[in-house]
Amino acid sequence: MGVMCLCVYENVVFSQPNAWLLHYDGLGRILQSRGPKPLKSQEEKQIWRVARYYILLSAGHQRKRCFLEQPQWASSHTIPPGETPDRFDLLLDLFSQFPGIIAEYDQLRQSSCIDVERSGAFRLRVQSLVHGLHSWCKDGSWILTIDPVLIESSQKHLPDDPMDCVSLAVCYAILLCLIQPCDCLNINIITGQENKESNSEDAASRITGLASEICRFSNQALRAGDAASLALLLIYPLQIAWYCLQVTAGDLTPVRQVLDSGIADSHGFELGRMRQWGEE
Repeated sequence: MGVMCLCVYENVVFSQPNAWLLHYDGLGRILQSRGPKPLKSQEEKQIWRVARYYILLSAGHQRKRCFLEQPQWASSHTIPPGETPDRFDLLLDLFSQFPGIIAEYDQLRQSSCIDVERSGAFRLRVQSLVHGLHSWCKDGSWILTIDPVLIESSQKHLPDDPMDCVSLAVCYAILLCLIQPCDCLNINIITGQENKESNSEDAASRITGLASEICRFSNQALRAGDAASLALLLIYPLQIAWYCLQVTAGDLTPVRQVLDSGIADSHGFELGRMRQWGEE
């Protein structure tokens, strides 16, 4: 519990650029040593959920595999007896596959020769995760799209539960991070939209569309519920949106407004304040 407090503390003070990473890593080592034992109470479940999220953020940021991708760490094995995983738990099950995919993507890119069998297996893993994210959205009566006409006609009304909005923001952030691997493997990350690897405008439109939705989900979530705890979870998807828009020279104003005003100024989480990469 002490390490969890340090993690939250670093989100507030932002003492050093990578201090949060050290605390998140320490949290991962402690929980890995505990093993995938079933949780005993709702309090343990809530702590475990946030800890799991932090650990995955750390692994993804460092582009390295995470022990949480192993089947014995899935939500169905760790929640209190007699309970079923909720939607955010199931999303974290999918998220746990992401750091390993990014790590393997880096290895394949740096390889001097193409291993056809390994590349094929990797493509299946990426396809499985993308399909899982789309299915997760569909199970929540949500269509994963960036088509403005479809959004306006059928998805203008966002979920009433603020946690559902947070979950959607995290889901879309994962997809943003998968755009490069999917383009290289010719995998459609958005249903009904073909990838055009050589078309920078197409890539920018996907990034802009996903980032815009992340801002929309975040604003909705912060209007209701336990806003401080929700703001803490929203730092990651908003920072991913900011980084990806920065790469494509997209409009950073909507992301800046949510990060600076909705996260840092309103709730005191300085880690969420918009900065240039490498800026302290």
